[in-house]
Amino acid sequence: MLERLKDKTILFLEDNVEFAANTIALLQVFVRSVYHAKNISEAHQILHSDAIDIIICDVKLKNENGLNFIRDFREKNSATPILIISGHKDEEFLFRAIPLRLTAYLLKPIKYETLIDALISCLEVIDSYQIKKIELKEGWYYDTENKCLHKEGEGYNLNKKEALFMELLAQNRDRLITKEMINAAVWQFEVMSDSAITNFILRIRRRFGKNFIYTLPDIGYRLKT
Repeated sequence: MLERLKDKTILFLEDNVEFAANTIALLQVFVRSVYHAKNISEAHQILHSDAIDIIICDVKLKNENGLNFIRDFREKNSATPILIISGHKDEEFLFRAIPLRLTAYLLKPIKYETLIDALISCLEVIDSYQIKKIELKEGWYYDTENKCLHKEGEGYNLNKKEALFMELLAQNRDRLITKEMINAAVWQFEVMSDSAITNFILRIRRRFGKNFIYTLPDIGYRLKT
């Protein structure tokens, strides 16, 4: 599968020159080109002039925040896979970053095997967006282009929150979905009560059937049992 990286390009936003040089040398073994940006301004210039398939971004840049860069980018592009790099694990950051649809969260120093797994995940994301309809579960498909659901030839229009929720499901088809994940993905940084999220799930079930999503009491939700 790694052979498919040979025609891909990467934007690497990292202000640590030594770390960037070592990582770029490794990435160049697998991809066609790696464009290095030391700050957000340089990253925007690269995005404007070159076609980028994958973005790798450090969280903390000198006097800048990588998360702000990603948030701005996601307003225009929801498909490009993004890998985040950080010197330490930050659970609060991970919850805040859910709406930004990160493909992987990598800790420095980056292990070779971890980087390879992350790059393979990027290829899977690229594939999923090339396929406009993603199967959520038996018979149900999410149309990524038109932001709607399909089942047995029938289409279901979605409002904004429903579409954001379906995107979350599409990215976590076989995983547990917590209320924190729903809060971050659907309400996007506006903190909602547990009852509001529960009522939202109830409305989803009324529209698409009581077995569309399953509840794991005090844990979260799953698409499949």
